[in-house]
Amino acid sequence: MEEIEEKFMELVREKHKKSGGANGISLYNLNKSLNPPENVNLQEIMERLIQEKKIAYLYPLNGITITLPR
Repeated sequence: MEEIEEKFMELVREKHKKSGGANGISLYNLNKSLNPPENVNLQEIMERLIQEKKIAYLYPLNGITITLPR
């Protein structure tokens, strides 16, 4: 579970660095990139990281994306 979380944060940091923080990574692309096993619930990981203020949701017009907090 920790390795999935680390991979998750690495993808978010990479996208944040690439876009300068203006855009996040979409949930679809995140799930596709991580390809987690069935016993891992990404929603629980994301909720925990949001409570710890390590990530934040962005709400653009076309969906929900995840980025680093400002």
